[in-house]
Amino acid sequence: MMIYPSVPLALPSRGMTNILDALERHRDHHFRRVAARRVTGEKSALKFIEEVGFCTGFTAGMGVPCLREAIAGTREPSMPEHIQHDYAIGMTWRIKDSLPQRRAVYYGKVIGRRPSFIAREMLGAFLRLRIEPGGYRKLYLRGGLSNCGKLVMDALSKRGAAETRVLKLSSGYAQPSRRAVFDRAMAELQEKFLALKVDERADPFSYVWDTMEHRWPDAIADARKLTRKEAAYAIVAKYFETAAFGSERAISRLLGIDPALVEGAARRLEREGAIARGVRIDGHPGAICLLSAFTS
Repeated sequence: MMIYPSVPLALPSRGMTNILDALERHRDHHFRRVAARRVTGEKSALKFIEEVGFCTGFTAGMGVPCLREAIAGTREPSMPEHIQHDYAIGMTWRIKDSLPQRRAVYYGKVIGRRPSFIAREMLGAFLRLRIEPGGYRKLYLRGGLSNCGKLVMDALSKRGAAETRVLKLSSGYAQPSRRAVFDRAMAELQEKFLALKVDERADPFSYVWDTMEHRWPDAIADARKLTRKEAAYAIVAKYFETAAFGSERAISRLLGIDPALVEGAARRLEREGAIARGVRIDGHPGAICLLSAFTS
């Protein structure tokens, strides 16, 4: 058995700037934050999502790839005053409908509670870690699901896919005063991979929702083949492949993975020589993990 030191590795101070620059250039390349690699349409957007495994839709600067940022081809593009005239936002808005509608990718509020994309290949791993055994009713009885969320799931399970207004009426949350509670419940159902948006209706405008069991039964079947450790390892390994560095605590919080599972995955990657753990770099509070190539 190999023994690894628990003392944080301090990189030479004279190389700090170069290391930070190299890490950001790695992200520029993999996040497609350069004009030569930017996403130009639906086909290249799908390829981008499949390459990175998972990304946010509109929110840059979270430590994971962002589709809007990749379309703009630059680091953290500012949010314009009139978003309807922004090219990158407009394309992201269209793609967040077109790709999920044909089940090419998953889309929902699942990374940092922000609208996010997950590649089909990675979806099973996320489901294994987020879906509670026993279904939503047992989750509700254990106190892990709100009453509004449970009532929405009751309606979806009974009726099948339904518009937002129908779900508000069915759950008893149609009154304007209860809108905030309903909106929180829908975000909760997405975060727990219980329900997802599958379509939009124009007249009157409304989202259409369905259950994960109905929409993604194949991904749920894939999730059942994985252990929780295997699922965490797949996600954490993909994170470092694209993002290059990060703290285990931040990764856990951002990706919604139990801290112990993130630590276990990081330790395995360390044993395999893929990453270095406990590295301290000026400008980053505390110790971080980063790809081993940047410590040599």
